Amino acid sequence: MPKRVDHEERRRHIIEALCRITVRGGLNAATFREVAAEAGTSVRLVQYYFGTKAELLHAANRHVADRASARLMRRLAALGADAEPRRIVHTVVDEFLPTDKPRREAMLLFFAFYTAQLTDPALARGEAASVPQGLAALVAGQIRRAQASGNAPTDIDPDREGAILTAAIPGLASGVLVNYVTASAVAAILDYAVDQIFTRR
Repeated sequence: MPKRVDHEERRRHIIEALCRITVRGGLNAATFREVAAEAGTSVRLVQYYFGTKAELLHAANRHVADRASARLMRRLAALGADAEPRRIVHTVVDEFLPTDKPRREAMLLFFAFYTAQLTDPALARGEAASVPQGLAALVAGQIRRAQASGNAPTDIDPDREGAILTAAIPGLASGVLVNYVTASAVAAILDYAVDQIFTRR
């Protein structure tokens, strides 16, 4: 009886090969040939599953986003259903600081894919914005919770505050990646920004 092929597992294996290459040498190093070699498969099989490099990059982008979202959801679940909004937002911010290997690699891949989208229109799909939009909405929701309980000023706009904080995270994280600033300094800056949101005026 022929061995049953797990196509999703093969796709994931190829995507993870692309991610490893990109972390080591940048996206330009992740050719189909190099990805196939890293995955221990053939170029033809990579093309069979993804067709073009653009499709492979989109799949990898989704994979990285899903993995980061899953890590964040686990941390939030560990806080418990009654966690204070300020603590939840601190956790969201902390999850995207490159302070350990998984988070550092996730941010490196984020910037690699983001830069590719800036320079190649074929890669600039709206679905790539789902993670930052989701984070901004999550933060905004926690600000509204805090406003309702009297633990955040009512004269601030939760959606705008969520968008500003979410946009600040990758900018500051990039400084850590290139050693312009320490992770502890960035953590202190973001802690200050979060505390300002939840400080009564």
